[in-house]
Amino acid sequence: MLGQSRTSSPYSFFGLGQQTFKGTIENRSMGGLRTHLDSIHTTLNNPATYGKIKLINYGVGLLHTETWASTESENDTYDSTSLEYLNVSIPLGNNAKTGIGFGLVPFKSVGYTIGDLTDTEYYNFTGEGSITRAYFGVGHELAKNLSIGAELRYNFGQETNSSSVLTNQVQFGSNETNETDFSGLSYNLALHYEKNIGDEHSLQASIVYSPESKLVAKSTSVLANFSFTPGTGESLFNARDPEENEEDLTLPSELTVGLNYGKLRSWMIGGEFSMRGESSLSNRSFSPNNSSFKDAISLRAGGYYIPNFNSLTSYWQRVTYRFGARFEETGLVLNNEDINEFGISFGMGLPIGGNRSFSNANIGLELGQRGTENAGLIKETFASLSISLSLNDRWFIKRKYN
Repeated sequence: MLGQSRTSSPYSFFGLGQQTFKGTIENRSMGGLRTHLDSIHTTLNNPATYGKIKLINYGVGLLHTETWASTESENDTYDSTSLEYLNVSIPLGNNAKTGIGFGLVPFKSVGYTIGDLTDTEYYNFTGEGSITRAYFGVGHELAKNLSIGAELRYNFGQETNSSSVLTNQVQFGSNETNETDFSGLSYNLALHYEKNIGDEHSLQASIVYSPESKLVAKSTSVLANFSFTPGTGESLFNARDPEENEEDLTLPSELTVGLNYGKLRSWMIGGEFSMRGESSLSNRSFSPNNSSFKDAISLRAGGYYIPNFNSLTSYWQRVTYRFGARFEETGLVLNNEDINEFGISFGMGLPIGGNRSFSNANIGLELGQRGTENAGLIKETFASLSISLSLNDRWFIKRKYN
């Protein structure tokens, strides 16, 4: 069982694919924590952060993942490299209490090759493609301690899936190839509260909710026969006329609540809980009967530490050191086994541009595990290396001349 393309996981075979975006590199390095809000960073999972930013922020992230897969009898390795996100966040005026953000992030990804050849049967399932989100968000600081936000998303993309099955009871096998174009709108709403405790500490809490939405899937399906020869593979013939189909798929709702506590420009620690309605998902037509979905939950915890934000003598004293862990019930159930995912993460935010600059380069590392070897399934151990640039600039400054 092999997995290639953007996600590199055979588990992307099920549903619409694997949900791949875990947040900015800063978020990923803190276990995916998205509660924390400040005036120079944006959290792409939480549009309420736009109401707090004071500088223009440009962000881009890259991700490379190495995966080691194992069953009770076999081992395999695969990897993937991808552009993780592009984003721009803009405060609307100097000392504004409203900001906007827009960009592109991945949403769902498919990349698998699942096959086997025995004395009695041959089967081969392949898939590739992704669904991407273009988003536009608005955040506003209602009061000194309270911010709200909303984000509109356009989900679009294409996936190609092929299934081939041949048994020794028939002369030729059957192949079904589906090309599906996806499109649809979704949105989320956010509320963020921050309370200063003393002169230096603060307590932050947030709620982010994404209602259930629809995704239009326009599919073109082609049925064909094939002959199979070891070494040369499949030879398709007798292809039928393409059949077109259109259906509305459900994107599940998601609710996230989080809380963190920290000292300004020094340290922070926090935790979050998310619930996603994965039970509303449906499988592909050629998925096995031993697969199903239930509602998914996620637990995330993390934080950061800055030794001395204003240090003039030591660069490493100004570096942001991040850490975190997460546990996710993905909602996928195979052979009565829950497919869970666990990861621990570390990272650094490296200042660039001198002491008066708020821009930084970010490096993150996550080590984790997905799935299980029980019930004939696959356990994946992965290591993800991520890098990003978070560049800040100032607009709307009134110039003064003497």
